Amino acid sequence: MDINDIFKETVTTTSLNVAKNKRKLGAAPSLRELKEGGYGVIAEAEEAAKRKRPNSNSELDVDTMDRASTYSENEGDDDEGGRFFSDGLTTQEKGVMSWVDHMEELEDSLDHASVQRLILRLERAVSKNTQDRIKHAQSPEGFAESEAELDEAIQRMQMLVNDVQHLKIVEELDAVPTLVGLMAHENADISLDVIQLVVELTAEDAWSQEGESSEERATVVGFVTALAKNEFFEMLGQNLFRLNEAAESLEGEADRQGVFQTLSLIENLVSLDIQLAERAIVAMKLLPWLQQRITQANFVLTKNTLVDSNQQYAAEIASILLQSSSKLCEQIVEQSLFMDALLNCLAKYRKRTPSDDIETEYLENIIDSICMLVAKQKGKAIFIELEGVELLVLLQKQQQYIGRLLSVKILDYALSPPPSLLQGEEDGDDNKKRSLSNNEEARTIAKRYIDNMGLKYLFSLLMHRGKGSVQKLFKKHPETDGHVISCIAWLLRLTDREAPAHWRVLAKFVPSATDASSWKSYVDRISELNIAYYERVKEAEGQFDMDSLQIGEESDEEGAAENRYLSRMDTGLFSLQMTDIIIAFIVDENPVKERIEKQLRRKGRSIRTVYDELCEYLAAKRAKSLAAAAVADTDEFVEGSEPGAQISFSDIIPLL
Repeated sequence: MDINDIFKETVTTTSLNVAKNKRKLGAAPSLRELKEGGYGVIAEAEEAAKRKRPNSNSELDVDTMDRASTYSENEGDDDEGGRFFSDGLTTQEKGVMSWVDHMEELEDSLDHASVQRLILRLERAVSKNTQDRIKHAQSPEGFAESEAELDEAIQRMQMLVNDVQHLKIVEELDAVPTLVGLMAHENADISLDVIQLVVELTAEDAWSQEGESSEERATVVGFVTALAKNEFFEMLGQNLFRLNEAAESLEGEADRQGVFQTLSLIENLVSLDIQLAERAIVAMKLLPWLQQRITQANFVLTKNTLVDSNQQYAAEIASILLQSSSKLCEQIVEQSLFMDALLNCLAKYRKRTPSDDIETEYLENIIDSICMLVAKQKGKAIFIELEGVELLVLLQKQQQYIGRLLSVKILDYALSPPPSLLQGEEDGDDNKKRSLSNNEEARTIAKRYIDNMGLKYLFSLLMHRGKGSVQKLFKKHPETDGHVISCIAWLLRLTDREAPAHWRVLAKFVPSATDASSWKSYVDRISELNIAYYERVKEAEGQFDMDSLQIGEESDEEGAAENRYLSRMDTGLFSLQMTDIIIAFIVDENPVKERIEKQLRRKGRSIRTVYDELCEYLAAKRAKSLAAAAVADTDEFVEGSEPGAQISFSDIIPLL
């Protein structure tokens, strides 16, 4: 058999098979059909051909050659970044994307009509989701799509943050009840979306942007008030209690985020309107939840950590509320359980140092909250009852832990008279005596602190005793010196001058048969701090006067004096006055007086300047306003104004 015949036969068979199976193409569509079919490229080519007709063959040739050249260049660049690095979109697709971007820009610039569309979209999504949930109650897949649309509709409402003035339209169209109703939605994610929306709308950035007006703030306040009227905060409180932060699943993470958003909303309301915040907290029943939350972590922690992020945030919110609202502070003071919870949290750091920044901030917030409570007269009584004084002594006993330094701040607030009693000092000596007699709680705290050997640790803090990490703590918390000298001053003032407790404090500064040297270090330290605070105040005065001259603006003398006084207070005037009070009590002893005068003369100061500063302090205490304190007359307190006259603090001490 001839081999050529085999190849001929194979080729023939193959050719026949291909011919049988070959797909036949229809007739090519016309330009009209392509255009009607939506093929924009061809349509654009036809329109371009109509608009431009070449005048000559040469013009057509040039245009054709240019396009051919461009195509050739692009083809040659395939390997160097040509079509392989393009976006891969046709002209029609690019047009669609451009249209979408344009519509998004239009929606970002809200007007009355666009806000109406947002609200209408939300209402439709709520209605459809409700119907689907009823229709497909047994099959979640049936309402999953409508729930996603509802979620998106709520998210779109956040566009109102760009212009909170449009919140008036939300109220006018009665959309507030719809939002509040979603707080009871079966899907917790939907209620969390609503909370996030309200958080964004009440954030300070939304109503206090550059060029803010009181009208914008009033609009947000009106919106929140409308929410409150529709029982939004009652439902917010119920939602808070149903969230499960302990779960380690994705749902647990969402619930933890929901708790964070709820606390953020409370913080926003405090900045927006404290009265609204008070109303919301009562409606939510938030205080019991805060008390429980700050004492325990609700999800798994690392080995060395006792505090989770939401626990720290709860402590921060409690501190903010106590500092911002005297009404809430009074309510919490009446509940001894809240103080007890705070002291239990503080006791954990008797022999422990916070492991990270979150835990450190948590501890500082706990201490700030206790300070706000013990500043109240009722709070001092509860503090004594719960053995808070003994806890402070135990904390100060541990040198290497941060609780030692921070606890002095609590002692300072506990010894200071309540503001209500200090207010009585403005009206004269009779009220002064009455206020001292009514301050029995502070007197009890002072006596119990001294009886529990607290002076040993307090004066150790005064001298910055300790090495290594202890010294680092002192550098990190320079405010400790101010609290320590304030505590010593109050211990001297709150104890009767003939009582053993008073002499135990005074004995630290006078020579004794058992200790003939340590008193010198204490006296020198008080003199050193007195000089340091004096120099700070004088520097602040000079800087203020220099700034006033550079500005060159004329202002009323009373306002200028008030600003100058505030500047001095910010830089240490109060601490200077506290060291002056200590000197006034200890200067009667001759060795002490000589040593103090020697130390003060080195910096151009004297016992006389200390006396004058105390006269200013007393005059400021009697003033009825800050402006009056800045220009208070000290003549009634000044005695022995002649240069050689003897200075005596015996008459001024009872007034301190």
